[in-house]
Amino acid sequence: MQKKIWIGLAAVVAVVAGAAITVAVWPPATKLVMDAWQGDRFREVRQVITDPLATDHWSKARVADKGVTIWDPINAYRGFTLYTSGEGPVARLVTMTGAPVHEWTIPYSKVWKLETAAVQEPQPDNLVFLRHARLQPNGDLIAVFEAAGHMPAGYGIVRVDKDSKPLWSYLQRAHGAFDVAPDGRVFVLVQAIREDDEPTSMVETPFLEDFLVVLGPDGKETAKISLVDALERSRFASLLGKVPAGVHDPLGATSVQYIGGDAVKGIPDSAGERVLLSFGGLDSVAVMDLAGKQISWAARGAWRRQHEARMLPGGDLMVVDAPDENDGRAQQIDMSNSTVVWSFGGGTDQPFASTARLSAQRLPNGNTLLTESDGGRLVEVDQSGTVVWEYTNPARAGQDGAYIPVIASGQRIEARALDTSFRGFTRP
Repeated sequence: MQKKIWIGLAAVVAVVAGAAITVAVWPPATKLVMDAWQGDRFREVRQVITDPLATDHWSKARVADKGVTIWDPINAYRGFTLYTSGEGPVARLVTMTGAPVHEWTIPYSKVWKLETAAVQEPQPDNLVFLRHARLQPNGDLIAVFEAAGHMPAGYGIVRVDKDSKPLWSYLQRAHGAFDVAPDGRVFVLVQAIREDDEPTSMVETPFLEDFLVVLGPDGKETAKISLVDALERSRFASLLGKVPAGVHDPLGATSVQYIGGDAVKGIPDSAGERVLLSFGGLDSVAVMDLAGKQISWAARGAWRRQHEARMLPGGDLMVVDAPDENDGRAQQIDMSNSTVVWSFGGGTDQPFASTARLSAQRLPNGNTLLTESDGGRLVEVDQSGTVVWEYTNPARAGQDGAYIPVIASGQRIEARALDTSFRGFTRP
């Protein structure tokens, strides 16, 4: 009898393992992958998943609404909106009414090359999506691939033309939110497992090491800088002392932004070409001096495990986080006195909550476009927090359309920023 009980328990465990059930963790991944990833020996883990709806690329739909449900044409900032959707490697461009304008579909299998890819055994295409994407004026799209059930999750970055034809690809483990400089250089975060303590590090090996990689306009790597080493060389190295033993993703890097060479208020010695980095694992934001390849400034503040950090044109800092994973917030902070000058935290009627990938884009009229990833929503709010535009991903799956794919990134684009040869005469 006892033997039969143990056999039955083993069968239950096998069924659960095969189901690929997900939970909210940092960084986003299935629980089974995280359990293995956080085992005695940190290693790359790839899980066989039979049901994509069980991954964190999909969520239970909160509402039945699809497309644009709110639009204030007087107060919303008119333009096209680009977003990436969790059902696959797809990005879509829509008008203010939600009408589709263009779509890019980039199956990872069409880009992957065994000889050059860091991922030697990728997940199927339906488990790989575009984590972050940016549209270029001529219709080219630059996008980062991430996969469900694989840790590390980053699969690389690609540039395609308006017809989704690959122009170049960089197939190291790029992840998170990248940026494109005015001269066409791409600044992207890349991960690798650091097995040996060479050079000696404050962080216990093995661990997941983040690099800042600079790609030329042609996609060729021109620089690769270890962010752990850069932080250890700086006067802010003590931040690494807060990393508990056994943590395998010490920085938790989430975003990079090119901020050029102009001085920024509240940040001393900020002249020179620099990038802003978000270290969610350290509750910190930092500035890297590209010439010196080291961290020139870092700070902690009124945020926790942030999903993104961006410098605004006026010099304030925008940080997006979700301290309790149920109530996200976007905060604009004057770093000269550490004062929160604007914030948005959603509410019962208009929630702003996601376990990962929350982001914010400040628009030229002072409004803010917010990406609420798990809700599959894009929301534009004015300075008072009033919603002036709302778009809910129209894609659905599962019984009675119970599941909605996440929106992993959103971008509002002025019509005049796009070449007429690409957009034609379509009005936003």
